[in-house]
Amino acid sequence: MRTLIQALSLLLFSTLFVFATYKLPDWLPADIYLRLDPLLGLNAVFAAREVISRALWSLILIGGTLVIGVFFCAYVCPTGASLDFLDFLFFERRNVGSKGRSQLKESEIFPLDHLRGCRPDRSLLAFLMDPLALLTRFYTFFIYPLAITVINLIVDLLRPLFKALGWVTFSHFHYFQSVYYMSAITLLIFGGIITLNRLVPRFCAAIFAR
Repeated sequence: MRTLIQALSLLLFSTLFVFATYKLPDWLPADIYLRLDPLLGLNAVFAAREVISRALWSLILIGGTLVIGVFFCAYVCPTGASLDFLDFLFFERRNVGSKGRSQLKESEIFPLDHLRGCRPDRSLLAFLMDPLALLTRFYTFFIYPLAITVINLIVDLLRPLFKALGWVTFSHFHYFQSVYYMSAITLLIFGGIITLNRLVPRFCAAIFAR
């Protein structure tokens, strides 16, 4: 059941990302996952020094967590789902004892633990290390440009066929290739999280549950 919920959540996140530039129903905003993020919401409120209506969505997640625990991290979080699927596809499962978890949780190598204070001067770290914000940037700065590159390569390969068939529109079809300066940084951070996840599976949930 958990794997199914994770897959559906990741699929929903990906679908909302693809359709972010389209008009969606008011009850399903494209940035609903970011709105549910308490860390981003609190940092936005502190930075603006006023109540932001979109940040109030995070109260749903906070209330649910207080009642039934870290269900979002365990079942719904698309970042956690991505890490679990990467483990399933490319890595062997590792059992890490409580000692290993305690050592990582007490270490200072991962700054998420310091972000829980949600102070304004930590908003940059929240932007860089928040799991949902990170996955959104990973999609934006890496997955999206990679998909555009693959599509353009396929179109280039088929272009002679389009010309032979007289398909003028497809003969000149080409997606604009965006280049982002944050691509390398985002890839390094995401790679670091994958590495840490190999040491302690679902360590993000363990840290926030402290």
